[in-house]
Formats: sequence, C-alpha cells, structure tokens
Amino acid sequence: MDEAQQASEHAALVQRALPLIRGDFEAATWQAFWQSAVEERSAAEIAAELNLSPNAVYKAKARVLRRLREEVGELFD
Repeated sequence: MDEAQQASEHAALVQRALPLIRGDFEAATWQAFWQSAVEERSAAEIAAELNLSPNAVYKAKARVLRRLREEVGELFD
C-alpha cells in the first residue's frame, strides 16, 4: 500500500470514529477541539468566542485527540 492510499484510509477511519466519540464530550469541549484541530483557528480566538481560556482550548483539543487515539488505536499515530 502506498503512502497516499494509507493516508486516505487513515482519514476515512478517523471520519468514522469522530461521530462515535462526540457524545463523550460537552458541547464547548467539542467545539473547542473542532475549531482548533479541524478549522485550524487560534486558541485565543476560540477562547474569546466560547468564553474559555486559551489553556482550556488546548486541554479540550488534547482530551478529544486522546479519546480518538483510544478509539482508532495506533493507526492514528
């Protein structure tokens, strides 16, 4: 399997896992993760919008990514 095909399969696996774990988090945590990891917005911008500290945004992203890694295993790394 070439690298592009592997990346495509990895992305598909992540896309299937995200809805499975979404219910594990508060709405603000999920929004902070999504806006940071997917939309690539700054923590300061997200924090101001969600009434959180930038550190809380970083922690939210880390918690969701950790849970995602648990769900998809080592393929995520």
